[in-house]
Amino acid sequence: MRACSWRPRVRPGPWLLLSLLLSVSAAARERSGGPTLQRRTLVLPARFGELPPLTIHVAAGVATFIQLEVPVGPGTPRLPEGEARIRLVPVHGGSWILVPGTNLAEGEQVPLTLDGGPGAGPLRFSLVTRPGEADVQVRVVRVGTSADEDAAESLARQLLATPEARVTHVVPRQVMLDSGRTRARVYSVLWMGRRLFAVVSVSRYGDRAWTWKLVQVRLRATLLDGVLLEWPVRLLSGASGVGRQRHVFTSLIPEGASHLEIALDGEDAPGGFQPLPGEEEPTSP
Repeated sequence: MRACSWRPRVRPGPWLLLSLLLSVSAAARERSGGPTLQRRTLVLPARFGELPPLTIHVAAGVATFIQLEVPVGPGTPRLPEGEARIRLVPVHGGSWILVPGTNLAEGEQVPLTLDGGPGAGPLRFSLVTRPGEADVQVRVVRVGTSADEDAAESLARQLLATPEARVTHVVPRQVMLDSGRTRARVYSVLWMGRRLFAVVSVSRYGDRAWTWKLVQVRLRATLLDGVLLEWPVRLLSGASGVGRQRHVFTSLIPEGASHLEIALDGEDAPGGFQPLPGEEEPTSP
């Protein structure tokens, strides 16, 4: 049968180890009241090398299974030289298990790097420990395309050129980021079926120079099977005014997805996820 054709090529040892480690992780969590275990699917941005690394949440005693469904080089992932707190176990092809022996310090980020496929730059990840959550499984997939993306981009460009008063669905100006010098808000949200458009306004205080630049917007949603799906959206930037920038992003939301959240990524670090304003009651098309 085709469904079983891959089994003879897989060594049973690593998969047995994976099953054992994940079982031990779940049991340890139940006994200690540890972090909530998450299964996440991360969509690799098209300009991955120019953006902050993807974040993987690790915790002591929790094994994290990483499955890369993107082209990678023949080498293995690399941790910093001398990093002995995290064990890296190869499973098969583009799959590995991370086994942290201890939690990372608050705010600490441990880089994990591996070579991309031919003509591609390295794939960069950042391992962090966050209270209350840990990844037990992380799938990394390539960004997909939709037949209506070009039409969506055309409409997004029109929104950039449209006066704010003509945006059809205005929501409270929820602050997504406030660094003390720069403030970013989700200014308005427009729904067309499962297609989302949103305007982000970025302003700076006084005559100070820009200290933060929006380079990427990511969405996160909970799918019907409980998996957290994270993906980069199409982002368009308008002309910058005096002390202000305006951006529009658009994405097709997966059917059945709920609890939509947004993260605004700067040049140096990814932003934290927050609920998308107006997500619960989108405007009907």
